[in-house]
Amino acid sequence: MSFIGSIFGGYAARQVGRYNRDLYNQEARIIKRNADIKKQTFIDIDKPRIVAQHQRDQSNMLVSFLTSGVDVDRIGGSPFLVMLDQATENAFDLEIAEFNSTVAYQNEINRSLLTEARGRGEQFKGELAYRTGMAKAIGQMAGNYQSTGSLLG
Repeated sequence: MSFIGSIFGGYAARQVGRYNRDLYNQEARIIKRNADIKKQTFIDIDKPRIVAQHQRDQSNMLVSFLTSGVDVDRIGGSPFLVMLDQATENAFDLEIAEFNSTVAYQNEINRSLLTEARGRGEQFKGELAYRTGMAKAIGQMAGNYQSTGSLLG
């Protein structure tokens, strides 16, 4: 009657595999949701904050030049070039922040996909243990039948 233990063991392994799959899928959904939240936070909060800071810096620089008596409108002059350089640096800074946000989002999405794959692997392990348990039980029943003439042994 040891085949009954093999059947229950196989069934338990299948259930554990399914449970682990569901658990990993839930974790993957949480990771994806967090990635979406972080991306939206950058769009709604960080990016406008960076742009506002750049505008304040640009305005402060212009006021500083004007109060010093420098002709800011003179193309090719030093104040104009400094302001142009600052505008370029601000744009570059914003692009880096957007790139970093995109890379972080993609990393989180990739992590969620790997977590889902781990769940499928756990389910596969459970199914494999289930089938192994069933095959073992059949072998035990066949051995019982050959030796005693009964499946129960």
